[in-house]
Amino acid sequence: MQLSFIQFIKQLPFVRLILPFILGIIFQIYFTLNLKFVPYFIILSLLVIVIIELIKLNNYKFRFRFISGIFINILLVLSGAYIVKLKTPEKFKNIGEEIIGEAILSEPPSEKDNTFKTFAKLKQYSFNDSIIQWDKKIVIYFEKDSFSSNLKYGDKIVFKSRINEIITAGNPYEFNYRKFLFNKGIIAQTYIRKNNWKNTNENEGYLIFKFAYNARKYLSEIYKSHNIEGQEFAVLQALTLGDKSEIDKDTRKSYVASGAMHILAVSGLHVGIIYMILNFLLKFLDKLKTKKKHYGTFIKAVILITLLWTFALISGLSPSVRRAALMFSIVIIGRANKSNVIIYNSISASAFILLLINPYQITNVGFQLSYAAVISIVHFQPKIANLFVIKNKILYYFWSLTAVSIAAQIGTAPISLFYFHIFPNYFFIGNLIVIPLAFVIVIGAFMLLVFSAIPYLSTGIAFLLKWIIWLLNFSVATIEKLPFSYTENISFNIQDVFFMVIIIILVAILLTYKQAKNIIHILAILLIWISFNTVQKINNNTNSKLYVYNIKGKSAINFLENKNILVSDISIFKDESIKYGMLSNWMHLNKTDYTFVDFNEENYDENSIFKYKNYLFVKSNKLLIINNKDQIKHRTNKKLFINFIIISDNVNVTINDILQVYDTNIIIIDSSNNYYNKEKLKNECESLNQKYFAVSESGAFVELL
Repeated sequence: MQLSFIQFIKQLPFVRLILPFILGIIFQIYFTLNLKFVPYFIILSLLVIVIIELIKLNNYKFRFRFISGIFINILLVLSGAYIVKLKTPEKFKNIGEEIIGEAILSEPPSEKDNTFKTFAKLKQYSFNDSIIQWDKKIVIYFEKDSFSSNLKYGDKIVFKSRINEIITAGNPYEFNYRKFLFNKGIIAQTYIRKNNWKNTNENEGYLIFKFAYNARKYLSEIYKSHNIEGQEFAVLQALTLGDKSEIDKDTRKSYVASGAMHILAVSGLHVGIIYMILNFLLKFLDKLKTKKKHYGTFIKAVILITLLWTFALISGLSPSVRRAALMFSIVIIGRANKSNVIIYNSISASAFILLLINPYQITNVGFQLSYAAVISIVHFQPKIANLFVIKNKILYYFWSLTAVSIAAQIGTAPISLFYFHIFPNYFFIGNLIVIPLAFVIVIGAFMLLVFSAIPYLSTGIAFLLKWIIWLLNFSVATIEKLPFSYTENISFNIQDVFFMVIIIILVAILLTYKQAKNIIHILAILLIWISFNTVQKINNNTNSKLYVYNIKGKSAINFLENKNILVSDISIFKDESIKYGMLSNWMHLNKTDYTFVDFNEENYDENSIFKYKNYLFVKSNKLLIINNKDQIKHRTNKKLFINFIIISDNVNVTINDILQVYDTNIIIIDSSNNYYNKEKLKNECESLNQKYFAVSESGAFVELL
């Protein structure tokens, strides 16, 4: 007999606990609630809940049972918010000041073009003859030399340098590196010159992480010693060790376009493969029993959990692996106890534990994708697989894999579209190939590790492994080259995520309970979604906006109304400035097609925009781009009013000279000016009480016209 939806939810205590808990976390992260009286309210709520439960024990007909449920949910919301407050990193008090610090490296340094980069815990520092205890994470960039290249995880260093804020461009909807690191508990950075630091030759890293990093290094050397190199080596490292640093741009693009990028991050898929292999090999232990106990099941559970966490340890204990290992451990424990484990409870329990440890994980894309994929596979895969009756075992195996791929895409689609704005149209083909090959590669890597000391056998395994990885890379590259292999630059905003998730939940309920009223609900949500987007599109086309983007060393002026017009010089196309500086905003507004107007073009006249030399006229607004001091030589008796004056290209002018010729609402110092010119212009504006905006330090300038 099928349980009703309400009865089913009642069997999921961790699901009911985690939803209000997550709501509290999200509210605190994005809205920063005032939690001054929360501890007192938590105590009050606990008292109310205890009193109501005592009344219920003595009076089974108590009419207000629901009150305790309300207080429990409020308690969980406030607990989630309060944990965020406790875990929010403290702001560094001496930003911009030179300090003498003592730090412990949180990971081995990674090589960049001109530096070695690492994260470190700043334990304490001295400033103005005071020693300050801090114990927070910072980003460290070391000047390249032979000493910085030999640093290891856990090394304790003493250094002298200036601690600075983490820089972010501040363009609308662009990836916010500062916020990304803040959510990881990192709020400052420093650059240390080669003569300004010293290794104390003390190592204070945790033993378990030392072992993990050493194991990764050892396995990497085994791969290299068996002549696995190039992109085969890069992909093998990603698949088994979670290190994607050596994957080149083209290979990465192929995996994204084919919908197979998820296999390059050691995660639930890889832990699941290891679990399946070990569970099969240890199946014989299930038969070990006495008259009263199946002790073999418990032995098997202990071995499985130990080996899963050993794999997690060897692969570097990344957050995704820890999530998966914890999830499978809970499932294994449940099965060992012969309890009727509902997988949704196991998933929720693992997420609840991880969020208790670090609530900011909720903002991690990997965290979101991981749980969305697992939940979707659990619910949709059996239903999709049962759509067709396939008696042939081989064909059924491939159809089951396809069903896994489709189910995973259903759950992850809203998140992927929101963050990456790309959809792999042939994902089902890609996953049909890559999942079995990934399975074989993980087994092959395990065998290479076990038999690495046996010369001919290990050479043969490595040879086969290399060619299987080549086949994997070739397959995803071929899929990428197929016509219409992927759709990119998809406009997908947070409200689209909300509506799409609601529809997926309603579809899941429809497939389970097959009630006609659920179809009406789905159609109603679709209609609201379409209406919402239509209104938003009309607003975007009627509101005209000026953007001056923050793109280092470049001037980029953008007008968005019915048309998208970019005013810049030809150098904007020499790198990926458009992709990283403006495209996110254009996708948000669904205006990825644009018209380019060169600074050097004398005249431009189209729609509501007119350009004459360095003057721009938009609606009733006048803009002037000053990139040549000759522009302000000719003075008139009456000053000309300009709404926006944009100073570019380190032009050698003074604000006083400009104001002798023009009156203006605001002077915009764009990001084509270097630091010294920007500071000079800022100081002049302040001394003359002239309103200004420095793009390189305040982010993009945005104004409704």
